[in-house]
Amino acid sequence: MKAKIKLAFRIVIDRNSTLAWDRYIFEDTYFEYKIQHQVFDDPENPVKNYWELLAKNPNSEKIPFLLSTAVVNYVSQLNGEIKSLPDVLGSTFFPIEHFRLDLISSNVEDPSKHKLGLTFYTPELLLIDIIDNKYLLSRNLSGETFETYMFGFHPQVAIAYYVPV
Repeated sequence: MKAKIKLAFRIVIDRNSTLAWDRYIFEDTYFEYKIQHQVFDDPENPVKNYWELLAKNPNSEKIPFLLSTAVVNYVSQLNGEIKSLPDVLGSTFFPIEHFRLDLISSNVEDPSKHKLGLTFYTPELLLIDIIDNKYLLSRNLSGETFETYMFGFHPQVAIAYYVPV
C-alpha cells in the first residue's frame, strides 16, 4: 500500500476562538482586512463584506494571500510542528512545511463576521499502511528500513496529496 502523501490540518479562527495564538491572528488579520478592503473597494459605491467586494472586484481575490503576511510570524512560532497533534505515543509528530490562509467571511464594520481558515501541510511522508484507523508513516521516503510513526485519524486532518509508490 505504500504511497507518498502530504497531510493537511485545518483550523478555523473567528471571534469565538479562545486560544491566545488564535486571538492574535484574528485581531491582526481583521486589522489587515480592513486596510485591504479599502484598497479594493470602490469609494463611490462601497460595500461592507468580502463576498460583495469579491463580486464587484475580482482582483480582491488577492486579499487572503495579503492577509497571510499578518500570519507568517505566528506560524514561525510553531517551529515547523503542530504540537497539539501528537502521534499515538504522545510525541510531537505533525511536521509542517507551509500553510494556506482562506478567508471565509469578513465585514469592515462587524468583526464578528471575520472568519478565516488556516490549513497546514506536512512535507512528503511515506504512508506504509493504515492499521486500526491509524496511519503508519515514515519521514524516510525510500530505503530498506524505516523509522515509523503511528498517527491516529483526526477529524481536522486529511490526505491532501497522494502518489502511489
